[in-house]
Amino acid sequence: MTSARRTAALLLTAAALTGCGTEVVHNDGSTSPAASPSAPDPGPQQGGDPNSHYAENHAFQSTLDLSDADRARGEAEVKRVKQGLAALAEGGRSTEETVFRALHGLGYPDGSVTTSSFGTHRTSFTVTLGTLCLDGSLDGMVNGLVNAEAHGRYMEGTGCVKPRGGH
Repeated sequence: MTSARRTAALLLTAAALTGCGTEVVHNDGSTSPAASPSAPDPGPQQGGDPNSHYAENHAFQSTLDLSDADRARGEAEVKRVKQGLAALAEGGRSTEETVFRALHGLGYPDGSVTTSSFGTHRTSFTVTLGTLCLDGSLDGMVNGLVNAEAHGRYMEGTGCVKPRGGH
């Protein structure tokens, strides 16, 4: 057998062994389409998008839309809070109590301000102003950093307090 014939025979044998045909021949001579293997579901481990259900999984944290007036008021309140807490943030040693007092000093009424801590370096706050909510934080690790944002109340009925849980 020549080298060319051996190569051709090997290629035909390899093709037959790998099952690259699309028909299956039955003993009676009839043919039927071959079953195609199903592809595995590409999960996060196989290169799928791990955040593909993020919006669905966090829908319980959706907020109500703000009116144009509330949106404008929210932007003004965010600016006011950032300016009012800037000096406190410069020292990098904010506490729940100092943030609470500073927000009351800006004129936010009793019962509208809540504070919390995240470790030893971050103090968070929420200010409830009717349909308008202000959330923010002071980061003691980054000198002078005050974050704040305005949004509507949470749809879950928790007011300005971010709901926990979900499905």
